[in-house]
Amino acid sequence: MSPRGSATTAQKKWNRGKAGAPKPGQPRPTGRACVTAGCGELAELPRPAAGMVRVAFPGSREPARWYCPQACAAYGHALAEVRALPTS
Repeated sequence: MSPRGSATTAQKKWNRGKAGAPKPGQPRPTGRACVTAGCGELAELPRPAAGMVRVAFPGSREPARWYCPQACAAYGHALAEVRALPTS
């Protein structure tokens, strides 16, 4: 921004004329907030519903679990990856 607080011509060109704060993205459900029965269940149990994805990561302290596809599975995979990091 310029010293006066308004965008310069170059900044406006870069932003394609957009100004102001960006809108926050739409909230997406994740493994914790999911209302689907069986989402987040341990994978030792049978698959709770058709389409559920088994998420496991080698060396993770997080056990394998069943998740809904897409956002919930991504949450589970990220959680498993983080829990595979060394603790010391």
